[in-house]
Amino acid sequence: MARTRIAFVTASLALSLAAAVGCASGTRIADKEVGDVELSIRSAENATATQHAKVLLDRARNALSAAQSERAKGNDGAARARLEEARSAANAAESQARSVRALEEDAAMRRQIDEIERRIREFNVQAQRG
Repeated sequence: MARTRIAFVTASLALSLAAAVGCASGTRIADKEVGDVELSIRSAENATATQHAKVLLDRARNALSAAQSERAKGNDGAARARLEEARSAANAAESQARSVRALEEDAAMRRQIDEIERRIREFNVQAQRG
């Protein structure tokens, strides 16, 4: 399941990058565009991507850094493509982190339910004896 998810994310990133390169115009990149990607990365970090989606989060950070470098050189098309890659990787990292957290919470709830059911059984046994 994890391999399928990683393959899907990789394919999505590749398609996003290709679309961004194909659609990139010669317009300057606004500070807001960079800021929006930085916010996407922070959102992923807040969703525990640092622990649960480190590879994707690192990819987002590296792509953002590359975008800033390309932007500084005046390579706006390449910068925009790298920004889109960073945004896609950050969104994928956040989704993966939230998914892992949901699975962990589900497992914790199942343990609690099992414990409650065990206590109920013990109570019923005690009630039948006494």
